[in-house]
Amino acid sequence: MTENIHLNTTFRRNIFQSAVGLLIFSLMVIFSYIYAPDPNLYYGGAILFLAIYMWLLTPVSFIFSTFLIIVASVGLGLLPREEAFSGFSSGTLFFLMGAFILAMTVEKHDLHKRIALSFLNHFGDSPKRFILGVTLVGAFLSMLMPEHGITALFIPILITVFLAAKRKNVLESNFGKANLLALSYGTSVGSIATFLGGARNILAVEIYSNYTGESVSFVQWIVSTIPVSIVMMFIVYFVLIKVFTIEDIDMVHIRRKIEKEIVLMGDFKMGEAKALGFLLSGFIAWAVLGQFFGMGVIAVALAFVIASTKTITWDDVESKMPWGTLFLYVGAVTLSLVLPRAGTLERITHFLLLYVGENPLLILAIFTILAVFVSGVMSNAAVTAITLPIALTTMDGMGVPLIVPMYTIAMASGFAFILPIGTPSAMLVYATGHLEARDFLKAGLILSVLGIITFLTVGLLWWKILGYW
Repeated sequence: MTENIHLNTTFRRNIFQSAVGLLIFSLMVIFSYIYAPDPNLYYGGAILFLAIYMWLLTPVSFIFSTFLIIVASVGLGLLPREEAFSGFSSGTLFFLMGAFILAMTVEKHDLHKRIALSFLNHFGDSPKRFILGVTLVGAFLSMLMPEHGITALFIPILITVFLAAKRKNVLESNFGKANLLALSYGTSVGSIATFLGGARNILAVEIYSNYTGESVSFVQWIVSTIPVSIVMMFIVYFVLIKVFTIEDIDMVHIRRKIEKEIVLMGDFKMGEAKALGFLLSGFIAWAVLGQFFGMGVIAVALAFVIASTKTITWDDVESKMPWGTLFLYVGAVTLSLVLPRAGTLERITHFLLLYVGENPLLILAIFTILAVFVSGVMSNAAVTAITLPIALTTMDGMGVPLIVPMYTIAMASGFAFILPIGTPSAMLVYATGHLEARDFLKAGLILSVLGIITFLTVGLLWWKILGYW
């Protein structure tokens, strides 16, 4: 009965939010048509509002939000119907699908669980060292598969090993809280380092490529982002052990429980071996052949081989594929085509430069801060889709190569530290019931500020060394 009441309340709220959003959008279009000398400019603004509203409140799924953006773009004459569905034909979309299938293969055969337990087994000597281990293993695994998948695996592992400790209520202790936050924050900072870490990374490259005509390879992305990611891993660790006073926990029983879990997994199985082989093959193929055949072609070829060897089935793919994320990507591509044609980006840029001036470092800092804090309430990919085109248009011609804001905004949008709703990973650890919102707030505010400083110091210095600017 209670569940039905909750569902009905949610349904009514979603209907109301959808109606309000469509009403405001309609009024913007009508007033633009009647009063604006160039209605297309304001039509673009109306579609930008619609995207932000739907992606922020999500009264309907990303799938239907994308349909709405496409229909509005064609209906208002901002996109010809031949181009309206171009996002579905993008090789990047198929790269994402192949990458998700590879991640499902690793997850299905528990390869990531074996890696995680073996890694943690070397960090069980002390409570603080264990927190470092959770941060690092979460970060490095999130370079191979989406961060929420790592978190979903790790939570039961942490709870199981903590229950083995002699001390009661370990999960309610600062040690327990710090580990849960280390898992959430670790996966966030690790996910920025490869295309496999999150849809926002490959989406940023697609938007950048559409704007400049230049491409970014699989290896180039890793080389450009890994130093920032590693620095942030240790910043996460030091912030957590300073913000939370870590108790003296007897680690002997925790260490024994981890060793027992490793033993229970048994010998390395054929499924794990195949998953590891596909993982390594994918990395090598994307690194060596990606520039010649395209990331998407290699991804679908890899997915075909995985399926043909029965390592994964269509039922696995159908039930676990994040279809909403894929459609969000398509909607983002559509938005990135509409806004320049409507002239909306140029108008936003004009107002920004009017009030801020043409200091490229200051403008980059503003967009970085915006990406970090807005990602706390909106999908990371959505933040990238909205912020990056504006940043590229604003900074074009300022003497700073546009690859710099592309990296900065893509990475900054992944740093949603402050609120439990910031990322799926944060929501998962919050849902355990062992963390409060203020736990995220007191550590997340510090990490957000340090993350922004890291982008604008370590990031810019490293990209200077690489010759980007």
